[in-house]
Amino acid sequence: MICVNEAIKLLTENVTLTDAEVVPLKQCLGRVLAEDVISKVSHPPCDVSSMDGYALKAVETRNPPVTLKLIGESQAGGYFEQTVKTGETVRIFTGASLPRGTDAVQIQENATRKGDKITIYQSVSTNNFVRAAGMDFIAGDTILKSGTILTARHLGLAAAMNQSTLCVRKKPQVAILATGNEVALPGADLAPSKIISSNTFALHAYVIAMGGEPIDLGIARDTLEDLDTSLEGALQCDILVTVGGISVGDYDLVKQALENKGLKKIFHKIAMRPGKPVLFGKINSLSVLCMPGNPVSTGICSILFLKKALYTMQGINTNNEQAHTAILGIDLVENDLRQDYIRAKLEINKIGEKIALPFPKQDSTLQACFAEADCLIVRPPHAPPARAGEHVKILLLNGSLISL
Repeated sequence: MICVNEAIKLLTENVTLTDAEVVPLKQCLGRVLAEDVISKVSHPPCDVSSMDGYALKAVETRNPPVTLKLIGESQAGGYFEQTVKTGETVRIFTGASLPRGTDAVQIQENATRKGDKITIYQSVSTNNFVRAAGMDFIAGDTILKSGTILTARHLGLAAAMNQSTLCVRKKPQVAILATGNEVALPGADLAPSKIISSNTFALHAYVIAMGGEPIDLGIARDTLEDLDTSLEGALQCDILVTVGGISVGDYDLVKQALENKGLKKIFHKIAMRPGKPVLFGKINSLSVLCMPGNPVSTGICSILFLKKALYTMQGINTNNEQAHTAILGIDLVENDLRQDYIRAKLEINKIGEKIALPFPKQDSTLQACFAEADCLIVRPPHAPPARAGEHVKILLLNGSLISL
């Protein structure tokens, strides 16, 4: 067995960055930039008013009140053609361009109008209520960097930069293959010996949340012939994820079926609980990640290994992920040689500290507890007994490439 950190290192070293593609802006949420993005325009493109009021020369308001002649108006989307002369003003609206000859705006609340005469009651300084051209960014600025995970805010920014498409990493194609004679799809009439293939649906969702594109290969029965046929559908994908069939039982044939396809094993078995039987290797350019069949094992292996693989394929730097801790809510016994991932709820105490409360039962088939969990308490191999009140490392069960 190898340790978790060594498994992650080997995995990230042996997956391949996906190609780049140009995608319409509206389809870029959660995608990863493959190149820097340079603005085509300045924002704002010219000096504009930030308020409704009157555009004028600031120097003329030095000794208020002062009365100016109204010669026209400037509205957003339009343009006032004339040059404003001494003693003149222009009615202006929020977002409208500042007329030539003016350098400030006085808000309408500090002025009165009588015909074409505008009386200004407070002085203003130069650039008062003016958003200068390029205040936000200017044409030619590199604003979005390669490797950025695009949020809703980034897409709004890209649109303001006059970009209608972006160059992003292709979504990794993830083939998902469930295995086992006992496995059936939800909604079917189940015989007593059957169990529902919940892992297929969880993996489908994990892959989407992690930026990949899931491809369901269905359920392969525990024969080499059926496995061989099912595996053919994965060979054009970026990564194959199998569920079940990699332990040491008579019907655990996945490893043999993959070897028949040319699998080069990189590691098999990790010193962790749950998830020990994990296998990773390559069939030519296809990455292969085989997970145990118990649902919690599949989930934790997805969070630890599949996420790292898919993020690396999309060019996302995962080396600077923030570490989290919480205060342990109960005593824990000494750990053995395997790194333990304990499902737990989080509560907040009176002073705002996180308290991690492990579930009483930690069996790797208990999906209800896993779905309810807020975090995993990470216990290193041979960790000594831990007492309530001590700080422990946790892995939060949240996060997705789709974000505001």
